[in-house]
Amino acid sequence: MATTDEFVKYDIRFFEEFAPYLMSDYTKTELKGVRRAVEQGLIQRERLVELAISAVSGVHMDSTAGRDLADGTDVKTVTSSYKNNNLKKGTWTHSYPIRRVSSKTGALRVVAYNNFLDKFYYFLIPFGAYRHINHTLEIVAERFQDNRFIKNMPPFTGIPRRHLQWWQYECKSFEEMCLTTPNKVRVRKKLIIKS
Repeated sequence: MATTDEFVKYDIRFFEEFAPYLMSDYTKTELKGVRRAVEQGLIQRERLVELAISAVSGVHMDSTAGRDLADGTDVKTVTSSYKNNNLKKGTWTHSYPIRRVSSKTGALRVVAYNNFLDKFYYFLIPFGAYRHINHTLEIVAERFQDNRFIKNMPPFTGIPRRHLQWWQYECKSFEEMCLTTPNKVRVRKKLIIKS
């Protein structure tokens, strides 16, 4: 369920993106009812995405401690946010904070919504890559550090800088994220930026 009414708009966006994957299980009339429930903040977007992943992958739902799917993976949905990490240095990030990862026991299937670009990104992050994190895994899309931005927000573009951590686990599409088995995660080489 949405925490506050201001975030319901993101739940609606997730619904619009992933409801088509549920067409075989619901009639158009039923989906209209589900959309109304989303608009009222009654439907959890994470559950909607879990159902869509299950439909595409063929992996059964298994919401038990530390996982959402029978293959041991956990599904996380996140909307990008902007924050000033250090007021004195003018350090800002545009990122996808994925909270409560310490209790997870398998790979993470992450569906990240960039509200600046109205675009979704997909990640399959192996357990071994994040098992050391105690609370929040943060996929940073953009980072600025400049004294000019102590009081003012920097000129974010929304375009991810894929050389930053966690982008090596990005999948090309929702279908690729769904169909990749956790033990066969493709790791893209980190980009080397020469100055």
